[in-house]
Amino acid sequence: MTKKNFSFLLIGVACLCFFTAFAQGGDTAKSQEKPPSYSNRPAKKAMLYAIICPGLGQIYNKTYWKLPILYAGLGTAIYFIVFNQHYYNLYNKQLDQLNANPGSSIYTSSELSSVITYYHQDRDLSIIITAGVYLISIVDANVDAQLKGFNVSDDISLRFTPNLFPNPLTGSIVFAPGFTLVKKL
Repeated sequence: MTKKNFSFLLIGVACLCFFTAFAQGGDTAKSQEKPPSYSNRPAKKAMLYAIICPGLGQIYNKTYWKLPILYAGLGTAIYFIVFNQHYYNLYNKQLDQLNANPGSSIYTSSELSSVITYYHQDRDLSIIITAGVYLISIVDANVDAQLKGFNVSDDISLRFTPNLFPNPLTGSIVFAPGFTLVKKL
């Protein structure tokens, strides 16, 4: 497995874990309690905190479990930036030595140029991935703050009711089965 494939695999697994954990959300023990009032937590403030420092918006929203996932993603992406930059500089230095003193390297000029291009592209990709993780943390803090006051309760049921739908071909009204979501009061 190449380093590039490994980095995509690692980032993919981190995103999968993040989105799986995010989708699982709350548990049943909390659904029986009265939801706390989050009216004093505006989304703009959470987003501003997330812009200032990655993870601060999640701390503001009191979703502490997201911090290790966020910092693992950022740390991995920054590691690959440093790793690729190191090898980019190393091979670039060898190319400069080869140009100054022909025959001083076991690599040809075209081989070194190819390797330099490879590490340069990987470094740029790692920078884009780091920015993506950072932007996802900002969006997550904003959305999480907006949805804190959203009432999710067990009082929602699904029942079948007949509906009248117009027939688009003839323009007549016909009985057709339909689904209606009804909230119990």
